[in-house]
Amino acid sequence: MLHIGDHDPSGVSIFLAFLEDVEAFAHELGGSATFIRLAVTPQQIGEHRLPTAPPKATDRRAFAGETCQAEALPPDVLANILRTAIERRIDQHVLNHVLQQERRIRRELIKGSKEMRARHERSIRSD
Repeated sequence: MLHIGDHDPSGVSIFLAFLEDVEAFAHELGGSATFIRLAVTPQQIGEHRLPTAPPKATDRRAFAGETCQAEALPPDVLANILRTAIERRIDQHVLNHVLQQERRIRRELIKGSKEMRARHERSIRSD
């Protein structure tokens, strides 16, 4: 599971709760789940000079440092982070096989469509 969330007590809490729930569910079914927090990380806050704020005084959850909203990341940076994370997990061999099948099916559909159109036009002319 790839996660993008705020760097604040709520964002971290949501991530951890989701992680615990899904891991328990997956374990019960004999599987497993991997969770990766893609954004917002302390490193990204510094790297992109994102605006920060102190945690809310009323929030008693353990949290170290300043908070930062996910919306602070520029859309192109966020898209790149997500694209890179997804592409790292794609099996290129499987992707190439699927794309090859897709091209073959597309050719067959186009050929069939042209043949149907030609038959339809012939039937109109013969009527």
